[in-house]
Amino acid sequence: MPFSAAGIAIALLVVWTASSFVPFVPSGVLAALTVVGYAYSTGFTEPGLVALLALVLVSLLASAAEPASGMVSGRLGGASARSVAVGTLVGIALLFVVGPVGLVVGVGGTVFLESLSENAAEPRVALRRSVYAVIGVFAGSFVQAVLLAGVAVGFALAVL
Repeated sequence: MPFSAAGIAIALLVVWTASSFVPFVPSGVLAALTVVGYAYSTGFTEPGLVALLALVLVSLLASAAEPASGMVSGRLGGASARSVAVGTLVGIALLFVVGPVGLVVGVGGTVFLESLSENAAEPRVALRRSVYAVIGVFAGSFVQAVLLAGVAVGFALAVL
């Protein structure tokens, strides 16, 4: 049973959507490369130029949404950009040691401790800031997955 290039591309887009929740997988970039690769295989006749550009743009936007969401969420909770950035780096380091829980502990713990060091009399504020930062970590993966699911559906509609 032969596989069509469109079918393979759609399957890959579904895989990249699911991989949004896996740390260090550049899902949006891989989705953009999949769309461009399919277009190349058809001599850039499918999908149309507007659809191709839109799908690539949304894929790359999805890549940017993941790291930006932690920063935005942390800032909404009142944490400094520096503490969220340092927390993300600590979380990444702990990810290698204890797995996904390390990312949560690293981000949340660093933001909490930094906030508590600013004002030890306000542990509730420190807790709120760390919760917002952790929510941002998870929200980024979710936003990326939703955007990439839209890319997969849009691509399927454009080529089938």
